[in-house]
Amino acid sequence: MVVVDGRGTPLRSKAFSDAGYLAFADTCLDDHVAVLRQLCGRDPALDGERIGIYGHSFGGYTSARAILRHPDVYKVAFSTAGIHNLHAIYNGIASITEPPDYGGGLNYRPDHAAIPHNYRELDTALLAGNLRGKLMLVYSDLDENAFPAMTLQLCDALNRANRSYDLLYLPNRTHYFTAEPYLVRRMWDYFVEHLMSETPPLTT
Repeated sequence: MVVVDGRGTPLRSKAFSDAGYLAFADTCLDDHVAVLRQLCGRDPALDGERIGIYGHSFGGYTSARAILRHPDVYKVAFSTAGIHNLHAIYNGIASITEPPDYGGGLNYRPDHAAIPHNYRELDTALLAGNLRGKLMLVYSDLDENAFPAMTLQLCDALNRANRSYDLLYLPNRTHYFTAEPYLVRRMWDYFVEHLMSETPPLTT
């Protein structure tokens, strides 16, 4: 097992923690990719062609960004309840970043497709055309944290980019569903099928 504290991880130096400011997952992902490449180059038992990632909430955002930002490294991603476009999340996000800037002094969205300039690089939908591996997006209809629209907007971008992906909808669920046996089974089946190239065992 390997644990990687990428730049932006707290409880280190201020400079180390601040390195991810307004870059969110990207700085940390770059560090994870560097470690994966070093490990695969050092240990022939590690298969660099079969690397997967999963995550929930901010981890859902991170896992989707991983396969879209580093398609040469990550082959499979299982992303649940991702906050895929940070400018659409609850207003509290501005308290840890900064208010959205749509240009011309506007801090509110002038139309449905507008993306604030200062959040543009954080919008995962803009990376949709990079998808080459297998991506599963999971969302629930009662999620009060990562709104369903965030996942569906990423789906729209993937559709427009003519990319194939998988989508799992969990009805009557809030933000907290990661320990449910059905979801756990679907996640492991996804990795078995697409990383091991084997047929998942049938459930009874």
